[in-house]
Amino acid sequence: MKSSRSVKVVLKTMSDLQIEAGNAIDTIFFIDGYQRGYRWSKSDVRDLLEDIREFSQTQYENNDSFYCLQPIIVTKSHNNEWKVIDGQQRLTTLYLIYTYYISYIAGRKSKNKHPFEIHYKNKLTLEECLRYLYSDEFIETENFSSLDKYLKDIDCYFVIEAYKEICRYFNFLLDNPKLQNQVYDMRKVFDNYMKIIWYELINCDSEEEVSMFTKVNMGKIPLTNAELIKALLLKDINSNGNLEKIKSKQENIAVKWDEMESKLQDESFWSFLVNESDYYSTRIDFIFEVMAEDVNENILKNSENTNENYYVDKKYNPKYYSFHVFNNYMKYLKNRKNYKSIEIIDEIWNNTSEYYRMFNDWFKNRTWYHLIGFIIYHAGKYNIQKIYDLSLKYKKQDNEGRGHKTSFEIELKKLTKDIIGATNLDKQELRNKISELTYNNESGSDNKKIRSILLLYNLAALEVEEKTDVKFAFDKFKIKNAWDLEHINAVASERPTDESDIETNASLIWLKSALELPDIDKIYTSDNQKVHDLIKETIEKKLYLSKNDNSKFINIYESVINYFNELESPDSIGNLTLLDAGINRSYKNDVFPIKRKKIIEKIVRIYTYH
Repeated sequence: MKSSRSVKVVLKTMSDLQIEAGNAIDTIFFIDGYQRGYRWSKSDVRDLLEDIREFSQTQYENNDSFYCLQPIIVTKSHNNEWKVIDGQQRLTTLYLIYTYYISYIAGRKSKNKHPFEIHYKNKLTLEECLRYLYSDEFIETENFSSLDKYLKDIDCYFVIEAYKEICRYFNFLLDNPKLQNQVYDMRKVFDNYMKIIWYELINCDSEEEVSMFTKVNMGKIPLTNAELIKALLLKDINSNGNLEKIKSKQENIAVKWDEMESKLQDESFWSFLVNESDYYSTRIDFIFEVMAEDVNENILKNSENTNENYYVDKKYNPKYYSFHVFNNYMKYLKNRKNYKSIEIIDEIWNNTSEYYRMFNDWFKNRTWYHLIGFIIYHAGKYNIQKIYDLSLKYKKQDNEGRGHKTSFEIELKKLTKDIIGATNLDKQELRNKISELTYNNESGSDNKKIRSILLLYNLAALEVEEKTDVKFAFDKFKIKNAWDLEHINAVASERPTDESDIETNASLIWLKSALELPDIDKIYTSDNQKVHDLIKETIEKKLYLSKNDNSKFINIYESVINYFNELESPDSIGNLTLLDAGINRSYKNDVFPIKRKKIIEKIVRIYTYH
């Protein structure tokens, strides 16, 4: 039987939990036995406190900013407890922080209380330890040695160490008159301006609960921005009408979502858009990141008035920035535009589809593919911003009567010129500038420029091949240390030496390859012998073997190497190439024409896309 489980995603503050609980019952979290114990270190606790402290000193009340706590996955149990599937580390730490506030700041006789209770299955010692930290006996003495009786329990050990760090942190602030108020500022943030991404599984049975826990903690289905946005779009909607239409729309989105994610798994499509591939466990996250920039900067930022602010400050919500943008965008469409539920879903999904179609359009046009891949590669870690900038140029109407695609390609070429420093240079000036580049000069400043020029050369070499539709494989190029900047004609050549009298003899293979050199009839030895004739004699009499006096082979080898090395200055860009490291290293110090023939055969077969 198919599960009826659905998902609800909202943002909640600690105050929200208390209000929802009311006077009748406290909010109670339950940690089941299948979960690992509490393991936050002192640095984990300190990082959270530092983040909250930094946020508390900003003007958050004036601009509706909030501090985002990572998602907590819960499901409702039959006795109205919240079973925690993921998030017990954060909840336990928050419980300890509130224990400190209530015990030492608010005072035990005040009406302050924990915003929630937390219980652990089969961990009576841990629960007893938490109660003791909150007891009058401990508070009056603050004698941490009295906690030694709990230290044999590993969960208690980490809880006690975390609480010691909380006390140390707050006591340091309280002991400094200039910093005391920050303790109270932080409490206000904890109560009202720290929001939890509340990810609630509805109608979730025990088997699904354990399955979700396993997947999350094995990293197979982390709650990415995309997963949270998907929950927003596919959640149950309370509506008096159009429910059937909404459900049909949501089912269609679920199918199309999977199709998009599948397409993004195609490395040829994915790699020209993204530099840090490992950053995305769910690749559709990339589309939402680009969209979030557009929505936040061009819609939400301009929606501010005295009563509402939908703009998201990325500084305080870096990890779940996209989710917060779309969460606010849905509120904006509902409250400011009076959109109905199905209209909100349509608006967001149609825009998502438009971005996906745009990326497909970029990919299918081989010239755009190469130019965009080049531009994004040079954007480094700022590739999302660059993709967003490119999307604006793609959508922009041309003022000179050209089609938007023609205009877009012109913009791409302008950006490419900027990268290589060719803007405002004529062809001769550009040639002169490039010819002056030198490999491994004293400052090393030219090496990066040379790499860019040669990458562009590789892309251009594919572009001029009109009889084929091969594309450069950016995914292989972007692997760290995968491509070498190397000399075409080796600066220091190592002559092949092989004493085996067989067809695979390295010296014999080199000689046969040398016969195919385009300039072989023009090469002479220092004593004016024609190298072409010498090669044939050396092969026939096996003079490449030292036992047969290989002096003629040595003479041939040195004459060929010297001929090609004299054509270019060794460290000039004319004697450099950007080449797959594996291929380059396999050919060692062969002269360029020999390398070239073998490389072209292999690189077109393996390192380009059709």
